[in-house]
Parts: sequence; C-alpha cells; structure tokens
Amino acid sequence: MKFRRLFGLAAALSLILSWCPASYAHEAGSPPILRVGYFAFSGYHEQDEDGRLDGYGYEFLQKLASFGDWIYEYLGYDSSYSDVLDMLRRGEVDIVTSVSKTPEREEEFLFSDRSIGTNSTMFTVKAGNSSVVAGDYSTYDGLTIGMLEGNSKNSNFENLAEEKGFSFNPVYFETEDELTDALQNGQLDGIVTGSLRATHDEWVIESFAASPFYIVTRKDRPDLMAQINHSIEQMDLQEPDWRTTLHNRHYATDSGGYVMLNADERALLDELHSSKTVLKVLFNPDWAPYSYFKDGQAAGILPSIFETLAERLSLSYEYIPVDSRAEYYRIRRSGTADIVLDFSNDFYLAEQEGYKITSPYMSISFARITRNDFHENIKSLAVVNPSDILNSYLKSRGDALDGIELIYCDTVDECVQAVLNENADATILSSYTAEQIMQKDIRNRLSFILTGDANLSYSIGVNASWAHPLLSVFNRATASIRPQELSDIITNEAEYRRMDPSLSFVALIYAHPLYGVLTVFFCCLFAFICILLVIRTHNQKNLKKKVAEVSAQYEVQQKELSDALALADQANRAKTTFLNNMSHDIRTPMNAIIGYTALATTHLDNRERAMDYLAKISQSSNHLLSLINDVLDMSRIESGHVNVESKPENLADILHGLRNIVQADINAKNLEFFIDTIDVTDEAICCDKLRLNQILLNLLSNAIKFTKPGGTVALRVTQKPCARAGYGTYEFIVKDNGIGMSPEFAKTIFEPFTRERSSTVSGIQGTGLGMAITKNIINMMNGTIDVSSQQNVGTEFVVTLEFKLSGEHHEADTIVELKGMRGLVADDDLISCQSVTKMLRQIGMRAEWTRYGKEAVIRASEAHEMADPYEVYIIDWSMPDLNGVETVRQIRQAVGH
Repeated sequence: MKFRRLFGLAAALSLILSWCPASYAHEAGSPPILRVGYFAFSGYHEQDEDGRLDGYGYEFLQKLASFGDWIYEYLGYDSSYSDVLDMLRRGEVDIVTSVSKTPEREEEFLFSDRSIGTNSTMFTVKAGNSSVVAGDYSTYDGLTIGMLEGNSKNSNFENLAEEKGFSFNPVYFETEDELTDALQNGQLDGIVTGSLRATHDEWVIESFAASPFYIVTRKDRPDLMAQINHSIEQMDLQEPDWRTTLHNRHYATDSGGYVMLNADERALLDELHSSKTVLKVLFNPDWAPYSYFKDGQAAGILPSIFETLAERLSLSYEYIPVDSRAEYYRIRRSGTADIVLDFSNDFYLAEQEGYKITSPYMSISFARITRNDFHENIKSLAVVNPSDILNSYLKSRGDALDGIELIYCDTVDECVQAVLNENADATILSSYTAEQIMQKDIRNRLSFILTGDANLSYSIGVNASWAHPLLSVFNRATASIRPQELSDIITNEAEYRRMDPSLSFVALIYAHPLYGVLTVFFCCLFAFICILLVIRTHNQKNLKKKVAEVSAQYEVQQKELSDALALADQANRAKTTFLNNMSHDIRTPMNAIIGYTALATTHLDNRERAMDYLAKISQSSNHLLSLINDVLDMSRIESGHVNVESKPENLADILHGLRNIVQADINAKNLEFFIDTIDVTDEAICCDKLRLNQILLNLLSNAIKFTKPGGTVALRVTQKPCARAGYGTYEFIVKDNGIGMSPEFAKTIFEPFTRERSSTVSGIQGTGLGMAITKNIINMMNGTIDVSSQQNVGTEFVVTLEFKLSGEHHEADTIVELKGMRGLVADDDLISCQSVTKMLRQIGMRAEWTRYGKEAVIRASEAHEMADPYEVYIIDWSMPDLNGVETVRQIRQAVGH
C-alpha cells in the first residue's frame, strides 16, 4: 500500500514537472508552436485556392488549441497519409490526427487516451449506378474496386469479400483526388475509403467496421500528450457532442440528385409501376406559400418538393382536392391518404393518426404580425386551429405564453382579420406566410417581426398500411435533394416583390382621397352606362341558356332512370341465377336422401344394403348441410355478426391439424401432399384458430377437389419482415397442378355465387360462396389474398396475414430430438446452403449440402444403401435441374417411401 502511494505521488510530481516548461514558455513569450501533419483529405483536411483551411481535422485542432494554447504550423498538405506518418517518425511534425490503432503503430507512437472521432470502412459507387445493390453481395462479385495505397480500410473490405463470398479486382491510387476522379470517369465500379471523406455524386453502398481514431505523437513526447489528453478531456466536459457536430458539418452526403434504393425498395417501385398504382397525396390548402390550391391545381413549396421526388422515383400520384383546413384534418385522420406532405416532426402524433413519418426535409420559422399602431404588451393572440406544426411551436414557447389569451380561428385570413378588427393583439404565422400577408397589405396597416426562438420541421407522412419499404423510399428520396435545389424551390415559390405604392391604384386612393373619390365616381358612371347597354343582350342570352339547361337536365334524368332500371334488372337476374343454382344444388342431395330413404325402408331385412343406403343418405345430408352453412356464413358476414378473436396458438400445431383433416381426402384421390415452412422463426402467435383453419381448409379443399388423381397439392408458409414491433407477417401459399381456371373466372372468383361452368360440367357442386366467405374473413383479419391460375396447369392462392407474436417458445424439445440426426440441404443458392447447414450443425445435426436436385436424389439413395440414411431434408422449391417437388418424389422412390 505504501509503495502504491509513493508511486502515485511520483507520477503526480512527474506530471506537474512536465507541464512546467510549456506554462513557462507561454508566460515568458509567444505560445508554443505545434507542427501538424496536415495531409489533403476531402472533408477532413481542406485548403482552398486562397489558402483558407477547413475540415473536421482543422476544426478539431482549433477547439483543442482553445484549451492547450498552441499555435499551429501546417505541413505536408501535398503529401499522402503514409508520407505524413513518415514525417512524424523523422521528427518533421509533432502531431498527426485521424490515426487508427494497430499493434505496430502503438509500438511506434503515443496515442491520446480518448478518441477524437470514428472512422468506418466506406464502399461507394458513382451516383446512379443501380447495378450494385446494398447487401446483395452477388452484385459485388467481379467489380473493379479502387483503393488508396497503404490504407488500413483495404483489409476490412478484403475480409468482407472473403466472409460474403465475392471477389473483386483491386486498383491502387496514391491520392484521394486520383481515386475519386477514376470513379467519376468510369474507370472503376466502386471505391473503398474511410468514412472521413465528403462524398460528391456518390452513393454509399455500405459502411462497416467502424473504429475510433486518435491524435498521435512520438514516444519521446509524453509531456505533449499529457497536455493533449487534458485538453480533450476539457472539450468533452464543455461540449460532449462535439464529435457528432463536426461530423454532421463536414460529411454531408451528396448523392448527385439520384435516389439510391435497395432491392426491397426497387421491388416496391416496380410493383407500383406494373400495377399502375396511383398514390393519393394530401396537404393543407390553407398554408400559402407552403401549400395551397390555385385554379384547382396544387401549388406551393411542399407540392413542388414532392413533385421533384415523384419524378425521381417515377411515381404516379394524384392530389386529394381539399377545400379547407378542417377538411384536410378530417381526411388525414380518416386514413384515406397514402401520403401527407406536411406532418410536423412528431412521431407520437403520426402514430396516433396511423402514419409513419420520414426524417425532416424542410425547416419552418415563425413571425408575429401586429397592427402598426399597436405598441403595448400582447394580451391576446389569434392562432389558426387545427395546426399541428403551429401547436408544436406554441408548446416550445412554454411559460412565454402564460397570461396570453389564445383566440382560435379556422383560417389564416381569419387570424389576420382578428388583428385588423382589434379582436386580437397579434397572430403567429409561418415566416413565408407572414411575408405574403404583408405583400397584400397595401394599406400598410400591419407590421411583422421574426420570432427567432424556434424552428420546426416538416416530415412526409406515409400511411402505416404502406410504411416499409415505401417509408424508406421517401427517406432516401428526400436525402437526395441538394441544398441548392431546396433553396431554388423556396425562392421560386416564396419570393414576393412589394409594389411601389405610387403605382398602385388602391394605394393612390388611400394617399389622395379626393382624387380617389372623383376617379371612382367617373368609373362607376361609365360602368353604369355600359351595364344598361349590355343588360338587354344579356337577358336574351340568359333565357336561351335556361332553355338549354332544362333540356339537358331532362336528358340527364332520363339517363339516370335508365341506369337505375338496368341495375335493378341486373340485381334481379343475379338473384334469379342464384336461386336457380341453389335449387339445382339443393335438389340433387335432397333427391338422393329421399331415394335412398325409400330404398332403405324396403330393405330393412337386409342389414348390409340398408347400412349402405344410410351411408349414402349421410353423405348427401352432409353435402346439403355444407350448402346451407355457406349461405348462413355469408349472411352472418354481411350482417356483421362474425367476430375475429385472438388467442395464443402454435402455428406448427395448426399446420399439423390441417394435415390430419385433409389426409383422408388426399389418400382417397392418391395425391402428393406437401407442407413446408420458410424462415418461420416465430411459431407462437395470437390468432383466431377457427377462422385461420376455415381459410386454409377452404383453399386446400378446392385444391384437392380440382386436382386429378396422382396430382400434387402443397401448402407453404413463409414469415416475412413486419414493420410493426411485436408482430409477424405470414404468407400462406396453397398451390396445385389441377385443372386451373380461365382468366375470366379468376377475376370474379371472390364474388358471391360465382362458379365456373367447367366445374358444373365436371359434377363438382357448391354454392359459389366458399371463396367469397374466405375473402371476407381475410378482410376482417386485415389480410390480403391473391390468385394466379392457368387452365390445365394449376392454381396458386397467396394469403398474407399479420399476427401478434405471443412470445411463447416450444423449441427446446424439438432441438433435443434433432441432435445427432443426419440432414441434407438442397438449394441452388450457395449462401443459403452454407447458412442453413451451419445453423443445423449448431443444434447438433450432421448436416450436408448440395446445389442440385439430381445430386440430392443420388446422395439420398447412397445413404439409404449404406444404412446411414438422411432423416431430415430441406429442399428448395425451385432449382434449375430438378424442382423441389420432383426432387422429393424421386427421393421417396429411391429410399422406398
């Protein structure tokens, strides 16, 4: 303990002594000079034509000097990073910043105790190069990649290539300018650098392997490093987020006006384009010049910004016509709009109204308008209501509004009138709106002042039903707008030029009342004479117009009556058709019941024949009951008497139960039946098991019914990413290779009482309500169903449902049972093979893989002959040489199942 105290005292004395020379030099003369290794690097070390310095590293040095009291000498700007480190080794400079730690460097240099920032490995491509997709490493394969010689980030990218299984062709450059020029000239597909670089006309594909960087000096300068450590510590105490501030200031991403999208986002846009989807866009019409309608057309800053984004994304859209602020909020809260342009940056409000919001894309400031003759303290304030952006501003004022009466108005004009009429002392509006009001104030009755105490932001709201990835698409799109583009839009939409009052007629009247009165009198006299001359002609034209209007109205009424008659006739025919179908379908089992009942009564003494008749009576009765149940189910759904419950269930148990239910029908028709799951990591869900079973049984029953003996019926369940926390999205695909449907019938399959003629001819009966019931239940569960079919090829139904995850897990027993078992994975995707095999081995299985279906069959046969068979197979649905269904069939034949 004494030794430790002595050691601590010695260290303290050493530190004090090491500080003495610097302190003395500062007091005795000019501050000490530090020679800085200042290598050129965009965004970090910059120097313009006039010799002016800037950048993250430069600004850091200035902050450091405010605590260390140094004067800097900057050396090596035309040298490379590695050259500057050599200068430090030779003693030509005292410090170098942005140095990452490596064992070799720690042997050579002293590193600061605290990092001065974070540097990641950054992989970028030229803006607009959509062939390279972030995260899709197959698109990285074979690229020509530029790198800086001696850069530590090169090995990080090489490690990524090895880990993800892609190759690339490296080309090395000495300077950053040479590297970026080669990218823009098309010599390179991409470049790898550190993230301490401002990007221009580039897309950041991936940023990874983040590591801190430090300021370093030579090992023989512990005194200098002690002062540096002290200064950085003081910087952290005074301004804890200085690193983030510097990074945001110097490393803004410039995507060149292009929007970089990942695979999911591109797939969404392709789907919107192919389906010709038109997005419904909403904005507040009472907020000029930000947003308003002019001659029925959308106008203002926000629509102009959105139209720029929509053009870059090739989106089809239409503005929802809105007459008032109140109607805007009613439509917004109803969830009718797909896109809302003017959400305040308030996540809670957006969530409550059913929207997700992007990052802010435009700031808004506020101004206070008062009367020119008002010079007292403000006691009443007119505010437009509702307005979430203004409400956010008022909340930010806090205690400043205490004692001030708020007078709520429906429109901006009402707020201004309240001030002019002295019903309110002032009003608060956005700064550009206030400028527009002042432009219209030709009587010079108003004055305004910028509040300057709060700036709020606009975000784009995306309906939660779209949310991801449409939300991320708009986030990327807003990030693509350059500051100059935004400035130009604002300038074009919000620039006002005040007219010279001497040239304004109204201003002239107010300036010279007598001249104004005389002018108005003669103008009125002239107008009165003109009116007298025009009235006669006008009355004649008006009479002709009324006659034409009466005639046109008569024709419209005739057409409306004709259309109503046609609709009534159509409804009557539909009802007649349904009754005919039902009469036919009910009569068939009823005839069977009556006939077999009569036969049974005449053969009571023959037990075997009587039991056969009773069995057929039971079969016909069940069919009749199913017809009646369909009609009753449809009736209950339309009347709103069907409720969907949500209880904890296990998806695997549900699928197992389905197999048991349909297995008898499968065996009776000698069909192949498959159930498989993909990426289902959450089996514990909350759902209405009865309704889910009803949906899947309806689809499976139809598939079995319309598939010929020897055919195939399959049910595949896939878990998809879900935007809602605590929920999972599940896709149920029921597929068969049966008789299929005609394109015309596929369009009407979900309508009540529809049946394809071919099904009636084939003797397959039903009400035509099954798919309508299924569709209605799926709608009640907030899901979707789609169908694709081809005659004599087969049919595929895709049902997408979202379930709350119950959080219950029952995997432990299953994993124990799988340990030691032999498994085979077959998938033409190499990464999928390797990852699935690795997961199986982690739970104790003996797993192998192949990329070909035919090879999987051969391996299965050989393993069976060697008495060490595969017990688990994971087969891809689609492989180039042999699809999954055929692979499974041949494996079963090979091993005798």
